[in-house]
Amino acid sequence: MLWLSSQWTRSGWAAFSLYPLLAFIGLKLGLHPFLHAGLPLLLACGLIGWWLNYRRYRLIADTPTAHAVSAALGHVELCGIARNHPQAANYSPYSGRRCVWYRCWRYQNDRRGLNDSPLDPFGRGNSLPSLPENSELSFLLVDGKQEVIVNPEGAEVVAPHRESWQEGRETLVEEWIDEGDPLYVLGQLHSQGGSRPDVQSFRQDVGAKLAEWKQDQPALLRRHDLDGDGKISEQEWLLVRAAAEREVRQNYQQLASTPPTLHISKPDDGKPYLIHTLSPRQVARSYRLRAWLHALAGLISFILWLHSGLSA
Repeated sequence: MLWLSSQWTRSGWAAFSLYPLLAFIGLKLGLHPFLHAGLPLLLACGLIGWWLNYRRYRLIADTPTAHAVSAALGHVELCGIARNHPQAANYSPYSGRRCVWYRCWRYQNDRRGLNDSPLDPFGRGNSLPSLPENSELSFLLVDGKQEVIVNPEGAEVVAPHRESWQEGRETLVEEWIDEGDPLYVLGQLHSQGGSRPDVQSFRQDVGAKLAEWKQDQPALLRRHDLDGDGKISEQEWLLVRAAAEREVRQNYQQLASTPPTLHISKPDDGKPYLIHTLSPRQVARSYRLRAWLHALAGLISFILWLHSGLSA
């Protein structure tokens, strides 16, 4: 369901092309099968589209916009300006354009054998596009003097810029977010470095380190089997635990010596992770409008399906 949610909403308004495509395929197969199978499928698509978009609308509407300098850690909504890291700019792979984020794909321009295909109902003669290549490099959201590192992996990104061009028999398409574009991000905010963890976090990290070492038994025995009997005794295990605590403590000291940085990424609880370049009000309005248009498409499908059943 999370995959479907991401795919349905990432394309934005392009999702509505699914309805004429399904209708075209249904009519190609015949009116009777379309009325009895295609209309229920359109109804299901309408309900799913309504739920996915309305869920995002309510999440955006119910989450207040925070300033990065004073935002509480956890699920937040931030606004700012998109910037590259000072020494690590991002470049799109097709055009070499400097940007903070990109999505690109390509498809073949070939009319042979595709004019009558339900996969190409409008007769454009293009093959199916390649899987999109999305940028996963982090970039910055700048809110005043505060910078937040945005990790776009797993995000539903709506980019404001789009360009397509032809190279030989291929059409290349790029979407991107440019430096200086306004940025809206809804996700999970966390801090790294600059602070000492609590006792509970320390214990959890020590346990994780011990579990990691247990997975490599030969290395564990080589380092800590002092009497050479092929197993870790109780006293030797105390030494193993002490070594794990010492290594975790050293890692904490290194983190504490570095300035704290704010990061925003995909929420752990499965909530949507959104990156847009519109204002919060515009983003919410967009999802609300999409939700009710999907609901309208579902309602029309239901009425036609009900009418076809009564007239049969």
